[in-house]
Amino acid sequence: MYFWLLLLLAPSGEGFQADLDLDLDYSVPEPSRSALLQNSLLVQFAQRHKRIPRLTYFTCQKPRFGPELRAAFAAKNAQLIKSLYQSELFVRIVHLDVLAQNPAAGGKDPARGRGPSGGFSQTPSLAQSNAEWLDSVLRMEALRQIAAVDLACGALSRRLLELASTKMLYSEKFHWLLIEDLAWQGGRSAAQVRFPRDMPGQQLQAAGAEEVPSIESFMEGMNLYMNTELTLAKRMSEAAHYTLFDVWNPGLYYGGHVNLTEIGSFTPTGGIQLHAWFRTTSTVRRRMNMQHARVRCMVVVTNKNMTGTLMYYLTHTVSGHIDTMNRFNFNLLMAVRDMFNWTFVLSRTTSWGYVKNGRFDGMIGALIRNETDIGGSPIFYWLERHKWIDVAGRSWSSRPCFIFRHPRSTQKDRIVFLQPFTNDVWVLIVGCGVLTVFILWLLTTIEWKLVPHDGTALIKPKGGAPPRHHHQHQQPSHEALEAAVRPITAVSVADDDEKWAEEEVQPIDAGTLWHRCYQKINKYLKDRKDKKKKSPERVGLFLESVLFFVGIICQQGLGFSTSFVSGRCIVITSLLFSFCIYQFYSASIVGTLLMEKPKTIKTLSDLVHSSLKVGMEDILYNRDYFLHTKDPVSMELYAKKITSVPTSKENEADEDEPVDAAATSTDPAKSYRDIVHSHETGAHAKDSAASNWLDPETGLRRVKHERELAYRVLNQLRQFKGFSCSGFAFHVDVAAAYKIIAETFNEQDICDLTEVSMFPPQKTVSIMQKNSPMRKVISYGLRRVTETGILSYQFNVWHSRKPPCVKKIETSDLHVDMDTVSSALLILLFSYGITLLILGMEILYCRWHGRIIIRLKQ
Repeated sequence: MYFWLLLLLAPSGEGFQADLDLDLDYSVPEPSRSALLQNSLLVQFAQRHKRIPRLTYFTCQKPRFGPELRAAFAAKNAQLIKSLYQSELFVRIVHLDVLAQNPAAGGKDPARGRGPSGGFSQTPSLAQSNAEWLDSVLRMEALRQIAAVDLACGALSRRLLELASTKMLYSEKFHWLLIEDLAWQGGRSAAQVRFPRDMPGQQLQAAGAEEVPSIESFMEGMNLYMNTELTLAKRMSEAAHYTLFDVWNPGLYYGGHVNLTEIGSFTPTGGIQLHAWFRTTSTVRRRMNMQHARVRCMVVVTNKNMTGTLMYYLTHTVSGHIDTMNRFNFNLLMAVRDMFNWTFVLSRTTSWGYVKNGRFDGMIGALIRNETDIGGSPIFYWLERHKWIDVAGRSWSSRPCFIFRHPRSTQKDRIVFLQPFTNDVWVLIVGCGVLTVFILWLLTTIEWKLVPHDGTALIKPKGGAPPRHHHQHQQPSHEALEAAVRPITAVSVADDDEKWAEEEVQPIDAGTLWHRCYQKINKYLKDRKDKKKKSPERVGLFLESVLFFVGIICQQGLGFSTSFVSGRCIVITSLLFSFCIYQFYSASIVGTLLMEKPKTIKTLSDLVHSSLKVGMEDILYNRDYFLHTKDPVSMELYAKKITSVPTSKENEADEDEPVDAAATSTDPAKSYRDIVHSHETGAHAKDSAASNWLDPETGLRRVKHERELAYRVLNQLRQFKGFSCSGFAFHVDVAAAYKIIAETFNEQDICDLTEVSMFPPQKTVSIMQKNSPMRKVISYGLRRVTETGILSYQFNVWHSRKPPCVKKIETSDLHVDMDTVSSALLILLFSYGITLLILGMEILYCRWHGRIIIRLKQ
């Protein structure tokens, strides 16, 4: 019963000429007069006022008029449709006769009464078929379109308006124009005067026309909203003049009433003339008085210890670090409420809305089920939530991160005595030392050989070389003297030959062989000792050169005496070199004590591989993040420092499934249920340090105390059950953390704090139902509170500033703790061990050497 007529032809000259001829002298007969007047109204309304080229015109073919009036109405429609075809609009004509109910049995008309929305009652099957018909006629599309309704159709036009109200089509996507013409309106009694059809300009009235409620009373039951674009054009006299009214309602379900405001008029010669206040204001600005409409608002409250009424808790800063972003967003909505004059009907929940058993729970689930109108708490806007809710604008900026006191020492600064210089500098110092030792050893050796001496070393240790005393010269033995003075004769030579001959012929037994071996070894030791006596100074000079360089590097020095200028140059340059190195080294050591300790834990990966324990704020979005994240570092953090991750979908057990009390904490299914349903099962570990899900006060208290406990004696740490010996990192929103830190941490603790983010800061948005009429209202209100500074004021009220680090140099900062000097102590202990080992080897060597000499003497 409807069809598209798309004609892009220029308007005919006759139509516009007839429009110009319309005036108050009633020169045009009535059917043509009404047709041309309505055509001019529709074209100017679409092209000049709304600037929307798409028009759907609802009319009827068989109105419930008398035969004479029905023929005039058909002639008017035919001429109007023809004129619309010739316009530049995309026109679609829809006949409402399909909505006429079939007569009941017995030939009587069906009962006509008030429906739920103030319309006409229909049977369920008929209402369903009519709703499907309307869906096919008016589809919700991205482009806007105009729907014009001829109210002369009586009950059919009211039924269409009722169907549109049920389908919630009075939104900004459809701009409605209701045309009520005095010449065709029904509702007058048949006893009134009837004017002949041929009298131009007179009112045509149906005898026995169907009585329908007035359009003003009918619209009281329609679902009109704040964003409704509905214009009522009423021709209240026989003149070619329409009065235009803007129609809207704060919301039928909000308890609002219809607002009918005159905005201008239409005449063929002047066109659409709007009042100045209407032209210069937007739709939202014109409708800022919602007449105390009752808007349902649901707020997320995670504080189980809330006291007082919900309104008092949301608007006062008592325990302001809890539910910070929820209370901040609600106070912004309070400013928007005062701006538009509505009231709240508050309700609360514990979840923002997460998928549970295939459906959303919490605030988002309530919006989908139409249990609330707007969300009082902001949410993270994700793709999976996009098709279920609408957003109005940005609200809170959430920045959760890990907060911890950075350890005083890490694996990179265990040997603090090597930190002043880089590896390249240390290699250069060692190379210069080796070169200096060899040059000094070479010069002193040459000096020892060239310069005459009396047995003392030119380069001598402290105290000089010991003098040689006269009693140290051994007297030669009597046998040696006899051998030296005995003359060599032939008899003696013969005797010697005989002795050698006798020895050669003697057999060699085992004792003799053993005795000769000892003689050989004894001879080797005597020869080696004689060589050492001949040149003891060369080896001593090399060792003295090594000790000399080590001494000047350590600013200790060694007693040297040399007469060569070249040797003295080496000594002077070595002293200058050691002086410069010592200045740089000592200055770096002192600066290390005065400057802030370097922080090596800068990323989430560094935190995972550190010795710090990790805790998480027990809040739903933290648990949901670990369930859906694909970040390998976050997954590694969760697996190593929080709990084990479920590895299969079979672990997604239902919440009503009984939990085995004997199951261990590493059960994947139990871990999954603990993540998803933590707030429902009461998994808030406030006193149990064995759990890593904590409230902000408990987590930050562990951050403050556990690093100090890490530096105490392990025996003292045993009484603090559950605390680690390495420090604690706690993941919490900074808005909640900063207030607790400012109240409980001292200045030194604040300066020790470090922040590491697990994910970037998240922007939150205010939400409402999908296609909600409140979207533009809240969007405009949030922009206004941002421009006027209300948002900045509320942010300063609810978001605590970061506590400043007031760095003071105290005597305790200059103290060197045991961890700093541990490397030096380890070197000393290592040298002790090496010394004792070498001493044992020397003792064994001396005993072995003594035994050999004793055996030889025997």
